Amino acid sequence: MSVSLIQMLRDALCRVFQSGAQGTNTLADVLTSRVAASPEFLFQINHTAALGRHAIATLSLAGKPPGTVLLRETSYIWIPTDPSREFVCHSCALDFAAAHPSRSRRVDCEGCDGQTHYCSAKCRDEQALLHQPICPILRDAPLLADRHHCPPDLVRALIALVAKRAASLQECAESPNHEALRSDPLVYEAGHEAFSQMLVHAGALDSESRRSLRALASSICDRLPEEIRPPLDLFLMWASQINSNSHGLNRTNAANESMGFGLFPLGSIFNHSCLPNCIYTNEGPQLVVRLLRPVLEGEELCVNYTELYAARDERRAELHATKSFECRCRRCTLSPASEEEARLIRAEPLVSAVLCDQTKGCHGLLHPCDVLTDRLGDRSAKWECSVCNARCTYGHLLDTCLAPLRDRLQEEMLLYSCGLTGGAATPIRAAFESLLQSALARLPASHALVFNCYLPLINCCSVLKDYPAKETYARALVEMATATLPDYPPLANYLEAFAQSLNERIQTTPGMPRETRAKYAMEASEALQRSLSICQVCYGLNHPKTLQMRDKLRSAEVAAKSR
Repeated sequence: MSVSLIQMLRDALCRVFQSGAQGTNTLADVLTSRVAASPEFLFQINHTAALGRHAIATLSLAGKPPGTVLLRETSYIWIPTDPSREFVCHSCALDFAAAHPSRSRRVDCEGCDGQTHYCSAKCRDEQALLHQPICPILRDAPLLADRHHCPPDLVRALIALVAKRAASLQECAESPNHEALRSDPLVYEAGHEAFSQMLVHAGALDSESRRSLRALASSICDRLPEEIRPPLDLFLMWASQINSNSHGLNRTNAANESMGFGLFPLGSIFNHSCLPNCIYTNEGPQLVVRLLRPVLEGEELCVNYTELYAARDERRAELHATKSFECRCRRCTLSPASEEEARLIRAEPLVSAVLCDQTKGCHGLLHPCDVLTDRLGDRSAKWECSVCNARCTYGHLLDTCLAPLRDRLQEEMLLYSCGLTGGAATPIRAAFESLLQSALARLPASHALVFNCYLPLINCCSVLKDYPAKETYARALVEMATATLPDYPPLANYLEAFAQSLNERIQTTPGMPRETRAKYAMEASEALQRSLSICQVCYGLNHPKTLQMRDKLRSAEVAAKSR
């Protein structure tokens, strides 16, 4: 589609969203204008046919250290998801368990049968304008989700957008939080114009999804006062925008458990890369974008939308299914732009390749031949051995190796997700060890599927108190992750688990030689030090996860000195 047609579509959608508003005929890209007018932002928004809107580094950002904050954006809407709906304020996202006064002071909305919870009357009153028009419908959200075969969280998000649209009809332009802007120039709060210009992949909705959404939209509109009913087609656009642009949110606690998702028009212009140079986290319902590594002027600023320790075909398939694009980042096309990227990309064949089965006795690796032009899911795509140069098709590898192993992994993960209590740890461990051996017979030792066996095995060994085996698996996990991942939150978690396994070995092995105990204690301290460094960059100095890691490091250093 040409740029002019894209702009025409964007303008048309903008007009639909603004239907009924007075004086809302400004169709310019408000995000580009807003960022360009604010020298405090260390990035600018660029436009190309290939990338659409995307963020690029300014000269002011070049040379800035990792951890530099680029943006703090208040969500346009955010939706708490199960089970966090019971544990966080639906306005400010305060964690009830950590709140003072205690959780017993929680304020529930009786109008929607207690489905909406606040930490205080103040939060309830601040949300009243948005909540009251949709309060009776929220009571029916679970019923509507079940009747129309739609995820409950999507139903709640669509209802929330109805409320935002109703409020926006009374406004004429962007209305940033000026009080917040005065205290922090990097804070941004998008209005209805910026939201209406978010990326739309309406064609990604299949006919069945469209039918379900139209029926859902009709049911929602039947429950709304006539003056705030949106056009039915608007729900299709909203659903596409949610699918293409939503950002996951975590509870702001040391465990960083999932809390929900939100829509952030400015944050969404940061494109994806499997080698990200930025990271987004959240502080409550606010999105925070930070720099992961130094960048150059004009370099595109990218975050990650998917699991980084995953095979190339699985990363691309997930991104296509969830975000409607085929990833051709520098990692997926093996095109590094720096020494650090070259180091990480060198590990890519070990994460994605398959042991050669084309020539008897060959110890080479089969990998894709045409990473620059291959199409997602093309079974006829050629893979070539790195040693004997024999070729086969992706379909052959999928049928004989990858699909059967991935199906087994999915089955075992379903059992693992049910928990390790009641004697389940022993059979689950046996199942994953069997899968691990089968995988190692066909895949490199650093393949993503092999990697995915280690975390369940670590947790099983922890429950079974087999600390030597736990330490072995944790060490392998960290070695694999360090070779493949940038300094990123999952790596911090793996380092923390490794340090814990070393301490457990020390504590449960009375006869361990003093030199070995000292070595393990030092390794644990080094792992926690690196984990702390990652947390400081990705979360900031005062995040609960960072504070928890700092306390663990202090304890480990004291223990190391005493041994």
